[in-house]
Order: sequence, then structure tokens, then C-alpha cells
Amino acid sequence: MTLTELLPEYLTSSSPTHLLLIAVPPLLVLYTIYVVIYRLYLGPLASIPGPRLAALTQWYEFYYDIILPGQYTFKICELHKEYGPIIRINPWEVHISDPDFHRELLPAGTNRRRDRTHFWCDQFGAPGSVVSTVPHELHKLRRSAVNHYFSTASVRNLQPVIEERVDALLARLREHGKTKKQTPIDMLHPFAALAYDIINEYAFAKAEHAGQNPVEHPTFRFDVTEGLTTGVQYGKLFQHIPILLTTLERLPPKFLAAISPAYRSFLATRVSIAKQITDISHNLHSSESSSSKGANHLDLSHPTIFHSLLTSDTLPPSEKTIPRIADEGHVLIQAGAVTVAWALAIATFHLLQQRDTTLRKLQAELRAAIPDPSESTPLATLERLPYLKAVVKECFRLSLGSSSRITRVAPDEALKFTPSNICLQAYHHNNSPEEEEVVVKKYKKEWILPPGTEISMTSYQISANEEIFPDARSFRPERWLENKELDRYLTSFGAGPRACLGMQLAYAEMYLALAKMWRVWEGGEQVGSDGLRLGEDDKVMAASEKEKGSAGGQLLTVGRMRLAEGVTQRDAELGVDWFIPAPYIGSQGVRVYFESH
Repeated sequence: MTLTELLPEYLTSSSPTHLLLIAVPPLLVLYTIYVVIYRLYLGPLASIPGPRLAALTQWYEFYYDIILPGQYTFKICELHKEYGPIIRINPWEVHISDPDFHRELLPAGTNRRRDRTHFWCDQFGAPGSVVSTVPHELHKLRRSAVNHYFSTASVRNLQPVIEERVDALLARLREHGKTKKQTPIDMLHPFAALAYDIINEYAFAKAEHAGQNPVEHPTFRFDVTEGLTTGVQYGKLFQHIPILLTTLERLPPKFLAAISPAYRSFLATRVSIAKQITDISHNLHSSESSSSKGANHLDLSHPTIFHSLLTSDTLPPSEKTIPRIADEGHVLIQAGAVTVAWALAIATFHLLQQRDTTLRKLQAELRAAIPDPSESTPLATLERLPYLKAVVKECFRLSLGSSSRITRVAPDEALKFTPSNICLQAYHHNNSPEEEEVVVKKYKKEWILPPGTEISMTSYQISANEEIFPDARSFRPERWLENKELDRYLTSFGAGPRACLGMQLAYAEMYLALAKMWRVWEGGEQVGSDGLRLGEDDKVMAASEKEKGSAGGQLLTVGRMRLAEGVTQRDAELGVDWFIPAPYIGSQGVRVYFESH
């Protein structure tokens, strides 16, 4: 008897297609059973604590990221309280909450390789950019071509560009305080306009200071800010559904505008960036001399990042294509505009809320260092002002830079994690010796994470750590003056060779914007001449200004600012994680009234 004769008749008489349809369901069931068993019991991460559903499927993360949305960062914090300092947050990734492990995950130097993950990078929709580069070596190559543009020396040379834009913004706000003093401004928009103008000028040397830039625009180009913010929000979807970006880009503009006008604006910005880089490329390859004024000639005020990239001797031709460089431009513009704007908005809220304490200290220091606000003060001088420096650090601590976790892969080495004492303090409640013994026994273990493991940490958890930053939600610049050791826990820009490329530029923008704004604007409970309520010191200051102004001297202030009714701390702190921080859904932002003298 042959094997064919032993098989059931319906199998021998069926076509291959029919047999395949019969075989697929049980094979899928077997595969699913295998995946469940492997992920929960056999895989290298099976012993890591955490919810079983998160270890089994990434739909767990999808729910908190997309459905709620933007809440997985907070859920991770809750999971650490329940399971300990190391947890598994999806089938492939481990999250660690120990502040002292930060330097191990993000080591200094380039000898210890750290790759990113495709899942983390997919959110930007710009695979050619430095920030979205997965392999360590390719990142090193791409970053080396632009590093010098973001060095401390290069940024200080950029001070005239930054200062000109800050002055333009202050002029706009002063004009608003004269003509629209009853209309509050959501400060995210003017600050985003400022940062957008600066990075656009630095990147393309093509800023048009004739009413076309966001700073000069009547609405501060609200649509640009909303578009950039919406693009970041969609990034969470791109992480989970990478094909979505390509699909959206292929939709007719009118149809896309009907679905999401803000996202249409975001895509328009991407197209504009690509066009500008194409223009630069055409100009560079033009046979015309640099002195001629052909159709493609760009009149440049200074060397730019993208001219340098397109003419780089260190990059191979494959790294100098227009799509690759356009990806770089897209991320630089997006990250450079929104993150600094959020930090400045947070500063505005807290300084106005603490006008009798923190703001008064800051302004006393600024008035002593800047007797005449109409004159330029070197950036190096501002960086040496102790209280201003502390204010800047506190702003960056609370603004976070990125609110999402940073994921790394060590492809060549196993990483060891043993919870530090400062990490274990979070699990103490009464600090008794008995409790300490229980905590150490439960959590003080050595974990070996094999090469290739996806490991992540979140800046938010470090910035909000009460053991490091007591009363962490409070804005208290003095903490940085009292304890110099805190600097190692300021992680808003990451660390190591993959730290934020624009860190020095962000610091320069903060120093110049805060110094120039708060040197000439006062905070007040109520602004304007009608019903102005002033403290005794304010009355003396106002009289001094009036006397100095009548004598032809330089006025100390140009006007007053106050928070609009209903603005609370929730409008100036993380409520939704879109990779960049955002307040709770429904927030109207940090709204401020201006009234000029």
C-alpha cells in the first residue's frame, strides 16, 4: 500500500490551492502558539518584569500611544512603580528608570557603538536625517559633516542673526501691546516663529525680513506652528504604521486639506524645504561664476549648513542626494522650532507666576549686567550670569527637550544593570532599616542584557525624580546654584555622540531671548494705565523710568505682561507625549496680555 493510498481521499483529490487553504489556519495557530511561548517563556527578555500583555504584543503600546493618546510615557512610570526599576514595555524592548544608568546607555565617545532602532526612527518620516540614522557608523559619518556648524564657536558667531530676530519679535510684541492690549497671545506661537526664523536663516540664509517670515507675519504664521506640531503628532502613527506617511504624501492636496488642514501645512513645509535645497543644489552646480546673478543664484548672507553638506568632501555622492539632504532639513526645522518654543513658553509662565521672587531676581541681575538694553551683550557674558544660567537650566529641565523615551541598541556588548542607591530610594516609603532591607532584597539584582537588546530611558523620569530634584514640579532655579552635581542629571538633550545636534543653538536662543525680553518687559498682576496695581518697588521703578525718559535717557522697561485668566501650571507642563512635550489636550496654551508704556 502506497502513501497516497493512506491519505484521505479529499486530500489526494484537492488542488494545491485548496490544500494551502486547508493548511494555513492550523499553521497560523501553531505559529501564534510558538510566538506566545517564545516571548513569554523562552526569549532572552522573558525574565524581565512587566505586564504579560506588553511582553506579548505591541498593541499594548499602541493603545496608550494612539488610542488615548500620547500616554504611554506616563503608563511606563506607573509600571516602574509596580514592577521595579527595569521593565519590559513591548516584546523587544526593556525600559530602565535608574538616573545613573543614563551614562551607560548613552556613553561619551564613539568607541562604544550605540545604534538606534527602526521603530524609534520611523516617527520622523525622514530616514536620511542624522536623528533617524539607525547604524552607529553611518550616524558618525553624517553627523561629522555638520558638527562644526553647531559647535559653541559657530553658534556664537551666529549671535547677530539670533539677536536680529529676537529684536524683531520684541518689536512685534511691543506693537501688539499698543494696539491689541486686550487680546492675549498664546506664547508658543511667537516663540515658534522666532525659532523657525533662526533655524531657517541658519540653514538656508534665505530669510525674507519683509513681512514673509513668521515673526513679521500678523499671526506669527500660526499655520506653520500648527503644521509642525501636527507633523510631530502624526509621528506616533508613523511608528506603528510606517506606510501611512507614504500614503498621506500621495493624497491629492485638496483631499488632504479637507482631512487635516494642519497636516497639509506640514507637508507643504516639507515640500518647501526640498525646493530650497534643490535651488541651492542648482546654484552650486551652475556654470556661472559666483559674481554673476543668474536665475538660480542665491544671494547668501553667510555660509549655511546645506551648502556645506552639498559640497562636502567627506560625504560620498550617495549621501549628497537632494532627498537625503531634504530629510536633514525637515528634521532640523521641525525640531529647531518647536522644542525651543516650548521651553520659552514654560519660562514665561513661571516667571510671570513668580514675578515677586524669581523674576525680580533675574531682572536685578540683567539690569546690572545690561545697563543699556539697546546695546548688544556678548553671548559669553550672558552665559556667565549665575541666575540667568540657573533659569535656563530649570527651563530645559521642565521642558524636557523630548518627552519620549530614547532607545538604544548595544550591538557589540552585553550591558549590565544593577539598580543604584538613588534609584532604589524611589521604592522607600518610611526609610526604616527593615524597609531598606526588603527593597534591596527585592530590587538589588544584576541584570545582563545581551547584545542587540533594545534598551530605553526617558528624560521625563529623571527630570521629575524627587530624590534628585525635590519638589520637582516647581520652577526653582536656585537648585542649580545650591548643588553643582545636578548638572549630570540635566538630560534634556541626551548625551554622548548622539546627543541633540542643536543643543548649543538652543542654549544661545534661550540666553538671548530671555535676557533681551526680561530686561525690558515687566511682569504685573494687571497691566496698563487703567487700574494698574503696583507694589512700592514698582512705583519707584515707574517714577525712575519716567524721569529718565524725560531726560532723554534709555528707558528701563517698555511695558508689562501678565498671564491671562484661567492659565494654570497644567498649560505649562507635560500632559501628552508627542515626542515633543505638549500640555493636556484642550489646553489653550500659556496666554499672555501685553501692554506697552
